[in-house]
Amino acid sequence: MKRRGSAYFVLFLALVGAGCSTSRSEQTPAGTDPRGETLPMSNEPALRELFDKWERVWHDGQYDLVTQCVQTNYIRHDEQGDRTVTREAYAAEITKLRQERPDIRVVVYDHSFEGDRAWFRFAFKWTDTKSGEPQSRAGMQSYRIEGGKLAETWLILRPLGSAWTDTAAQEHWTSSPPIK
Repeated sequence: MKRRGSAYFVLFLALVGAGCSTSRSEQTPAGTDPRGETLPMSNEPALRELFDKWERVWHDGQYDLVTQCVQTNYIRHDEQGDRTVTREAYAAEITKLRQERPDIRVVVYDHSFEGDRAWFRFAFKWTDTKSGEPQSRAGMQSYRIEGGKLAETWLILRPLGSAWTDTAAQEHWTSSPPIK
């Protein structure tokens, strides 16, 4: 079972890498997406603004921003399976998680924005409330944005205790990665 999970993780990384191989500094040329919609030259400023707000939801508990960040129905592909949740139900999930892990932080190590897509390499970090021990869990998450809001996400998490060790974290989710 462990080998199967690793294979899925490698496949996910390959798909994310193939879909977001353009450098952050390059402009995305205008084109047409598979749904026939015209894509802008660069949607990076709007995506930065969206994820700056989303970071405040997660880190500061600013749940009033959820309606500005998430579509009415949010499609999630995560450990609970493929599911569609309302933005209110997802806000309740985040609230519950933050109550169980009051000091939880989403630490981002790398990210990319392209067209109506974004991906993040991150780790959840928190303190276990019973033992007082630091905890972590590394992951990758890819998003599809529609109408300036989160519409769909694919999330894969490594086992409890996992962490990215190859680089320093970004100051904020949308900050440039630190120079090595």
